[in-house]
Amino acid sequence: DQPPSRHVIAEMCHRAGLAGEVRLRPHWRIAERESAIAQRWQGHLAIQTSTLTAHVPMPNKQWLAARWQAIVDRFASINQFVQLGSRDDPPLRGVVDLRGRTSLRETAAVLYHARGFVGLVGFLMHLARAVDCPATIVYGGRETPALTGYSCNINVTCTPACSPCWQRAHCDYNRICMTEIST
Repeated sequence: DQPPSRHVIAEMCHRAGLAGEVRLRPHWRIAERESAIAQRWQGHLAIQTSTLTAHVPMPNKQWLAARWQAIVDRFASINQFVQLGSRDDPPLRGVVDLRGRTSLRETAAVLYHARGFVGLVGFLMHLARAVDCPATIVYGGRETPALTGYSCNINVTCTPACSPCWQRAHCDYNRICMTEIST
């Protein structure tokens, strides 16, 4: 829960004893069969509403579920949406619901074909980058994109005086860094 002195990818490489130049970009290879199956999601926007089912859930990374729905409602006339994530994530109306229905490799293939990804700081953000899926990430102020994100993404932040706090759940300020981010 302490901020690293460098991007988390560079920090993990350092801790693993790897030396040399570190490119801040993960990679994921999509097999031809996986790509062919997921091609039906070509042009969709992938969306994620929660990361609370992660191995280490962090409520301070959560954005209001109603705001995700407002995004879908606002852009549904010009975009088709596919919702990824856990079956326990807040469901959205007007989307193709794949919550809890895809394997890790299938999720990567959906993101590979998607027009873009809209989500939170977490694994799907990294997976989207690994398959070159353009992403808009709701960061808030718990952590900074410079230490965990990617400069090619649109990183939506809010940085009140208390940020970055690096706290998982406790917040003395009612998560203002997330609630102040509008749709």
